[in-house]
Amino acid sequence: MHPQTRDAPGDDGLPHSRGWERGPGGEGLPPRSPIRRLPPLVASRIAAGEVIERPSSVVKELVENALDAAARRITVELRGGGLDEIVVTDDGHGIEVDDLPLAFVRHATSKLAHEDDLMRVGTLGFRGEALASIAAVADVDLLTRTSASPHAWHVAVRSGHADAPVPATRTVGTTITARALFAELPARRKFLRSRAAETGQVTQLIGALALAFPSVALTLTAEGRRVLETAGDGDLVATIIAVHGRATTGYLIPIFEDTDERAPTVVRGCLGWGEATLPTRAGITLLVNGRWVQSRSLTFAVDEAYRSLIQVGQHPIVVLDITVPPHEVDVNVHPRKAEVRLLHERAVFAAVQRTIRRTLAGVGGPRPSSLLDGDSERDGWPADGGPANGQGAGAWTRGLTVLGQAGGTYIIAEGAAGLYLVDQHAAHERVLAEQLRAAWDGPTGQQALLEPAVIEVAPRAIGALRERLPEIAATGYDVEPFGDGALIVRAVPAALADRDPLRTLRDTIEALADEAPADDWCARLAELVACHTAVRAGDHLSTEEMAALLDQLGEADLCQACAHGRPTAILLSHTQLAREFGRLY
Repeated sequence: MHPQTRDAPGDDGLPHSRGWERGPGGEGLPPRSPIRRLPPLVASRIAAGEVIERPSSVVKELVENALDAAARRITVELRGGGLDEIVVTDDGHGIEVDDLPLAFVRHATSKLAHEDDLMRVGTLGFRGEALASIAAVADVDLLTRTSASPHAWHVAVRSGHADAPVPATRTVGTTITARALFAELPARRKFLRSRAAETGQVTQLIGALALAFPSVALTLTAEGRRVLETAGDGDLVATIIAVHGRATTGYLIPIFEDTDERAPTVVRGCLGWGEATLPTRAGITLLVNGRWVQSRSLTFAVDEAYRSLIQVGQHPIVVLDITVPPHEVDVNVHPRKAEVRLLHERAVFAAVQRTIRRTLAGVGGPRPSSLLDGDSERDGWPADGGPANGQGAGAWTRGLTVLGQAGGTYIIAEGAAGLYLVDQHAAHERVLAEQLRAAWDGPTGQQALLEPAVIEVAPRAIGALRERLPEIAATGYDVEPFGDGALIVRAVPAALADRDPLRTLRDTIEALADEAPADDWCARLAELVACHTAVRAGDHLSTEEMAALLDQLGEADLCQACAHGRPTAILLSHTQLAREFGRLY
């Protein structure tokens, strides 16, 4: 072939050499090649990529297998962030020697037998892919013994091939060691994070599984250092403290369960409030029928339920154990079993929000101050300084004596537990928000305008308005779009008649257009109105006005925080004051 014809273009400008052919339309196409079966090792590594993407994936599969084996103690050891070595040891029931030849065969499992079993999966694992996928990307050693066996058995797996079991020594249970993860897949290793970051991923995973199974003792060590340990005594609050730190102590309350036994969705668990927050959503642990899952919808439900109770930019520490009928959840929608599909997702969403709000309404006290000492006494709160204990959320405001006002911003009051500092704007904002919401929960009063008013809004807000017209009408507004960037208003809510209702409507619609859709538009409107109309920092209040505000705050269901999640009050206990003045030894 002449050297120039090798790269000479055809009529369409594409080269005809270097393995490229011309398609019928003149486009360049790769060369035709026959369909062939992939080598077993290549196929297994492709399949493993769907299940095992990083060291935490290995740990998740092995720990879930241990939990399915009824283990009560599970230990995870890492070296090199899990890339060099992962060792998972449990005291579960072990694997029978007759089952070992199938343990590393893909889609071999003891947890399903028939297709119908997928509709009532009661175990964490069920696909029969975990061990096969791990063995495809790492060297694996399995050591196991059952209570009926006189000794243990050891199986070594290299390059996906399992040797015959040989006798070994260990107590009842299973130990699985995975070494040199992705050593033969350097491209996969390139996409992993640092070894410290991979250890952090495993730590977060073990924390979530510990919260899902507080009756199982879980221990994680990395490079010989203990990173996380739980007692396994079934105490969920103690487990949360072990996972998220002692700063959560005193800010965790069990969920008040719905007493309606006919409810198809039951939500249990524990909620954090006050200081039990994080700047990320890592503190939100969701379980569906005992399975730890990740769900954008349910996470959003939690965030929405907490929106006016914690500060912007913070997210709560919560553990939600959601139980739904087995046939209403599909667990077979994700290769790593990280997601589930709910048949009645909106109903579950509503149940989560309702449960969170009902439980947090029972948290009454102001946050204990840590201003005077670094370790406030959250463990030993008096009855009027912590959860309401059935006395009503605002029981702590009873019997307070107003002493004065500091900086035109904080109400100073004295009670049996100590000295209270109340942020007057935050307190009034919470009072107004709940008063407005209560007014809109019943028959909505409406005041017609003498003449329809036209207000201008940003064009981006018109779309949000069209989607929310029924909810806007429920608050008492009679409004509809008027052209591309305006609204025509014919009536306003009676509750807002003296609070600049037209400006409030415009500001609310534009605010909602700039954020995620609110699940409860009426509640969001009440919060914005309350923020705009509450007394401000610097406003002088008389003693009578301050006392009246405290009484109103005591009647609010969610009196511990304003609509933006800032605390309404803090408590300086008698013990704190005595210690600061050297009266406590």
